[in-house]
Amino acid sequence: MIFQENISLAQYTTFKIGGSARFFCLVASIDELKEAFEFAQKKSVPFFVLGGGSNLLISDEGFHGLVIKMEIRGKKIGDRSQKLEVATVSAGAGEMWDEFVEWTLVNGFNGLENLSAIPGTVGAAPVQNIGAYGTEVGQFISTVHAFDTHTMKEIELNARDCHFGYRNSMFKHEKGRYIITHVDFALRNDGKVNVEYKDLRNYFNDQVTITNSQITPLQVREAVIDIRWNKLPDWNTWGTAGSFFKNPIVTQEKFDELKVKYPGMPSFPEASGGIKIPLGWILDNVCQLKGVMTGGVGTYEKQALVIITKPGAKALEVVAFTQDLMKQVKEATGIMIEAEVEWVN
Repeated sequence: MIFQENISLAQYTTFKIGGSARFFCLVASIDELKEAFEFAQKKSVPFFVLGGGSNLLISDEGFHGLVIKMEIRGKKIGDRSQKLEVATVSAGAGEMWDEFVEWTLVNGFNGLENLSAIPGTVGAAPVQNIGAYGTEVGQFISTVHAFDTHTMKEIELNARDCHFGYRNSMFKHEKGRYIITHVDFALRNDGKVNVEYKDLRNYFNDQVTITNSQITPLQVREAVIDIRWNKLPDWNTWGTAGSFFKNPIVTQEKFDELKVKYPGMPSFPEASGGIKIPLGWILDNVCQLKGVMTGGVGTYEKQALVIITKPGAKALEVVAFTQDLMKQVKEATGIMIEAEVEWVN
């Protein structure tokens, strides 16, 4: 393997921000992954696994350790259960997520179409338990294959082991222990779609020639892509990590209190309990923060939940700007919001 030194990390993130990695390598197999981990141990430096770089904010000083760029690839269709019309579909952690979603649909397996156009890699999907348009990836994961850095062994974790929650999983709470190498998904081939989410319902209601029974998984994918790109900035023009914050989940009592103050506030019941409030609505309608720019950092004009940066912006600018947003939301609503984006330094 080749271990490079002082490699700029800005080129590997969608924010296009960040200093250099002290050491950097690409891993395309489990053996290479083990070698990389042993290198970090020998050098007595921390390590960080980099996927698509779409949910990261890397400090201006960079990372004084080893950055392992995950490149383990491969997609396959495993055993099919005829009774349940389900098949195991597997992918390497380094596969690009959206390309994998498209591949599953082309091969006749549905379930992941609502998660189309999400940037990043397959290996990052379980960590964040990515979700969109009424679907979370944890609903379809059967097994996560990982390298346990404590035991130096390959292990398998089932969905229950992963403790999936809203934008959350066990991997977030045991950072550095498990390096995901492959993910197995239990996908259907029954053609059934989920278009209950408001944006999708509205989209297909506008397509008067299409009834629910006629909507195909590929059409749902096309709709999701269309909706997302109408809400998100051009990744070639702006630096961004998409939605920067999680939608807050509050108690029914807290929501009732806010509803009195802000009658138009929307909400969604959360499966694990509580009420989820769209943070974009709060930022826009309560704090009037849509399309606000301070220096090289701002909120996107079409979606206040999305933070954008101009070329040359610094990580500390993003930190200062988002901390100010958090303060304003806290003052207006009493809610302490939480970032989705991971800070790396």
